[in-house]
Amino acid sequence: MNRNTAERWGRISIALHWTIAVLILLVQIPAGLTMTRVEPGPVQNFFYDVHKMTGLTVFALAVIRLAWRQANPVPELPADLPRWQAVTARTTHALLYLLIFAMPISGFLYTAMGGFPVPLFYLVDLADFVPENKPVAEVFKSVHLTLKWVLLAVVVLHVAGALQHHLVRRDGILRRMLSSKARLPDAGRQAG
Repeated sequence: MNRNTAERWGRISIALHWTIAVLILLVQIPAGLTMTRVEPGPVQNFFYDVHKMTGLTVFALAVIRLAWRQANPVPELPADLPRWQAVTARTTHALLYLLIFAMPISGFLYTAMGGFPVPLFYLVDLADFVPENKPVAEVFKSVHLTLKWVLLAVVVLHVAGALQHHLVRRDGILRRMLSSKARLPDAGRQAG
């Protein structure tokens, strides 16, 4: 099943979710940490390029994911979920969307306005389309570096919530993001 239903996520939503998660956790974070810890030169430049191009990819996938979400139903939360948990889940998801847009945008503006290249898969330098403005670049640098900690906190909350649903409530919330076909528990579904 490619499309979402009121009960579960479809294959496309699942693929976008996990692709973005893997790119952030297994490429962006390691590249970001490495690029600031190695000596200037070809290795550092490589990791900066990987970080920038992956950031652009995450941004593009986030646009696709948001458009897909708008065109498909969002699976409902269990009817017996306490209100505070439902509000926390919705707030966490909204913050994740905001952050997967704000991080690449702030990183791009910090880099491009700072006078550094932003290669789009070595085909074009996107920095050529943005005027250099080092004082404004410093503002975006601060935003980008601050948002990384906000993203970390929100991801930890998101993962903790998913694990609580899976290990404590056993309500199928995590399972429906792992597979569009996995059997889900019948109890606790919301009527609409």
